[in-house]
Amino acid sequence: MKLRSLTLRNFRSYAAENFAFHDRVNLIYGENAQGKTNLLEAVHFLLAFRPFRQVRHEELITIGASEARIKGEIESPAGLDEAHIILGGEKRTIKLNGKLVYNASKALGRYNVVAFLPSDIELVKGSPQARRRYLDALIFSLEPAHLAELRKYHRFLVQRNAVLSRGRSVTPESLEIWDEKLIETGSRVISRRMEYAKKMTPLLARIYADSSGSRSEAGLRYATSFAAGDDVESAYAESLKASFAKDRARGHTTVGPHRDNLSFFIDGRDASVYASQGESKNFALALRASEIDLIKATLGKTPVLLLDDVTSELDERRRKFLFGMLGGFPGQIFITTTNPDEVLLKGEMKTFRIRKGRAEPALVKR
Repeated sequence: MKLRSLTLRNFRSYAAENFAFHDRVNLIYGENAQGKTNLLEAVHFLLAFRPFRQVRHEELITIGASEARIKGEIESPAGLDEAHIILGGEKRTIKLNGKLVYNASKALGRYNVVAFLPSDIELVKGSPQARRRYLDALIFSLEPAHLAELRKYHRFLVQRNAVLSRGRSVTPESLEIWDEKLIETGSRVISRRMEYAKKMTPLLARIYADSSGSRSEAGLRYATSFAAGDDVESAYAESLKASFAKDRARGHTTVGPHRDNLSFFIDGRDASVYASQGESKNFALALRASEIDLIKATLGKTPVLLLDDVTSELDERRRKFLFGMLGGFPGQIFITTTNPDEVLLKGEMKTFRIRKGRAEPALVKR
């Protein structure tokens, strides 16, 4: 899969700009605050139909403009696609090959992209919610149905919590319909999360060892908020029943996938607590690299890679590992930097010098 071209109109710092990309390496450089990350975000939005950071759509529109447009030509196994995204306030319109996409979730997974970001360290050190969100986003890209399931679950959760907010008047019978719906959707969300966490574990362990050069063992574990056992659906049903008094007292549902945790470990110790800054950076790098292998193994596809100024976050050993991996990567790469000399990639590539939202392209050989 390759992104051939990109047209931006009123997207963040880009009033009007057109890009034609290289099949392999696209090096985007310039001083800070010139628009390098904005370009990567546009590429990610076009391929994943969402930005790689949690922002409101209106924040992506150039100040003073009423809408933003992202348009591109994408070469996929099915042929050449034209994707077009229009953002107006909080409204998002998607067109594929000139046809309106009414349900965006059906377009998820059509293209695959993996983004390496400096903020990835927050996956290791941040909140359980951030790690759940990370795992769900990964699953969306591999099984688009997961998004619809998760949305249903959260709708039913809101309804159950609304009943619980009535306090002492709530009875188990008044929750039955929402319990049934939560059990049906929630057990599938949990099972899918557990499945992909299990698949990621050996990939992460191998890549972490290769990148760090140490004998430390990295791992991850998906922990449910109840004792799931082998029969997740039955266990969840029993857990909801058992937690009724506590849920009524607190006014909200205390068990389910919204309370589960994806934990990361180094040598059996919780990485969110014990990992050093260097170990956290290495873990985040290994985690993203594991995604590449998982996408290849699951879908037989090579994703597009986006790397946003990650070289400045890595020491020499990890930088060599990263560029060794990229050198053998067969797909398309977009990488931003303030210093092109830090990018240790050889061969033909296209460079884009970004200054104040304008790009100066050049074809070079290094």
